[in-house]
Amino acid sequence: MNSEERREARRRRRQEKRADARRRRLEGVDMEAVASLDSLYRAARESARGVSWKASVQRYQKDLLINIVRARRDLLSGRDMHRGFIRFDVVERGKLRRISSVHISERVPQKSLAQNALVPATVPTLIPANSANIKGRGTDYAVRLMKGQLVDHYRRHGSEGYILQMDFRDYFARIAHEPLKRQVRSRLDDPRLIDMEERIIDHQGDVGLGLGCEPNQICAVAFPNALDHFVTEMCGVEAYGRYMDDSYCIHESKEHLRMVAAAVEILCGDYGIELHQGKTRIVKLSHGFTFLKRKFSYTPTGGVAVRPCRETITRERRKLKAFKRMLDAGDMTIEQISQQYQSWRGGIERLDAHRTLLSMDALYRELFG
Repeated sequence: MNSEERREARRRRRQEKRADARRRRLEGVDMEAVASLDSLYRAARESARGVSWKASVQRYQKDLLINIVRARRDLLSGRDMHRGFIRFDVVERGKLRRISSVHISERVPQKSLAQNALVPATVPTLIPANSANIKGRGTDYAVRLMKGQLVDHYRRHGSEGYILQMDFRDYFARIAHEPLKRQVRSRLDDPRLIDMEERIIDHQGDVGLGLGCEPNQICAVAFPNALDHFVTEMCGVEAYGRYMDDSYCIHESKEHLRMVAAAVEILCGDYGIELHQGKTRIVKLSHGFTFLKRKFSYTPTGGVAVRPCRETITRERRKLKAFKRMLDAGDMTIEQISQQYQSWRGGIERLDAHRTLLSMDALYRELFG
């Protein structure tokens, strides 16, 4: 066997291995699994979590078994269950987000589709450094990943080196539908599931995906997956991570990261997305940087300190003062305020922010006793 034959044999083995992995991944991923009464019941219970006070949700829950039987019938018949969007705006951390929510009767089958088809078919293909909207891979996972990567870099190069931070401009609003549909067809085998997901995509308009729809979240997480693999496998970076539309690369050379940024910008055009030039930057690691509203910096001994950024503290201080006015006006109870503050405090406790917590606790006692 000559070298060309050996290469061809290795290529065939890789193809067979990928095909076998795909076959195992899609085993049991079909419309019957999505439309089963057990799947729909679980989806209905989870869809009502946190919104059970809504009249529409209560009406749906009142006749739950009838509604999930009806949903099963519609799914198996291929009926389009779209009833239009409930559109509203939410200001989150100073950023306007346009939400396109759906009725509970539509949200239940969509959740079942996401949990029983899109997640098992998609998540195994993602790189480990992709950490958004995936069970077990939230912001805490992303922070731990970043800390580990920085520690590894320090062992090899000290605090010298750079991080390329990239951000997709208006990510959800710019996702192109045709490339996304090609991805759906490549990940799913059941034509009924493909048709259902493509209808969900088409309902969003000519371009972009709306927030407030679980299948959209899964699709958005996986949309630049080929880009993730390109950067990690072909660009020679020391570390990489992505949290939805925020990503980064770490390398000792600034020039190398500039070339990576140029390559990423070119590839983004294939997906209809573009880098936000105002938020894409190369920062020296020794200067510290912000990622996911957290400030990362090296300590003198090579450890990594993770602190809340200043705007997080400022926003919470303003919020507590606003809660005080609402408490005095009778619009909030002290129990509601305490629950909100303890939830925020729990997130900050996991950071290197002892002095910040002492200061915030003092403000809380001053305002509420």
